[in-house]
Amino acid sequence: MNQTSDIKPHTTAMLVGPAAALMFGVFVLPFLFLLVLSFWSQVPGSLQFDTHFTVLNYARIFGDSYYLGGLWTTLWLSGLVTVICLILAMPLARWIVLRAGPAKGLLIGLSILPLVCGALLPTLGLVNLLSPLGFINGALKSLGLIQSSLPLLGNITGVAIGLVQAFLPLMILPLITTMERLPQDYEKAAMSLGARRLVVWQRIILPLLLPGIVAGSLLVFCASLTAFVTPQVLGQGKVVTFASLAYQQAALVLDWPFASALAIVMLIFLGLAGMLGALVTRKFGKAS
Repeated sequence: MNQTSDIKPHTTAMLVGPAAALMFGVFVLPFLFLLVLSFWSQVPGSLQFDTHFTVLNYARIFGDSYYLGGLWTTLWLSGLVTVICLILAMPLARWIVLRAGPAKGLLIGLSILPLVCGALLPTLGLVNLLSPLGFINGALKSLGLIQSSLPLLGNITGVAIGLVQAFLPLMILPLITTMERLPQDYEKAAMSLGARRLVVWQRIILPLLLPGIVAGSLLVFCASLTAFVTPQVLGQGKVVTFASLAYQQAALVLDWPFASALAIVMLIFLGLAGMLGALVTRKFGKAS
């Protein structure tokens, strides 16, 4: 007898209702208000809103090279961080799955430590490491490899290092999950038939890892796209990202309608990234 058929409708409503109400109150309603607010405008010289429908906020975003530059910087920086995380996470995840043994759980726990600590604490630690008088520049000077300090803060380099450190776990965990499901016999059988290791990776391992690659890439890209603390601290106000632009307009300029439009544009790109990931996964599923 199917036990799920014994659950009465009012019982289902009691179980699902509180969570649904919470999601509606803290996510759906604020999102709808954000969407409506993005089509309003700020009355000049006041904190009041002009509630007449207008698309001037969006025209300002896509018609001003400053905001377009911030959008472009955010997109390509997010893509760069995603690629670096994938390159670093692939061998690390494979080693944890195949070679870690009893220490596997410990290593997975250590790998997610940056997520547990939050964004601010690891970022402040990186400031001490990357600063002109920090550990990295000090060690390189002591070894005689450099004469003057490398500029690792206030530029794309420092921000990229911080984002990779923060979001690498988001790439590692999906890859570990996918690799654990791979039958090791496939790789052994292909190599026993004379296939080189590179060919095995290209034609067998990577296609089977594609769901984990897509999931991890999507998580890292979206997290990097919306990151605020790390670019703000490590960029020292010199690296303009879309999240920092939205913060400036909301908290400093107090132009909330324009900040809402910036947030909606960011959400649109998040949705496009999700659609692209779904299309790639669906195409892979049909091909396999």
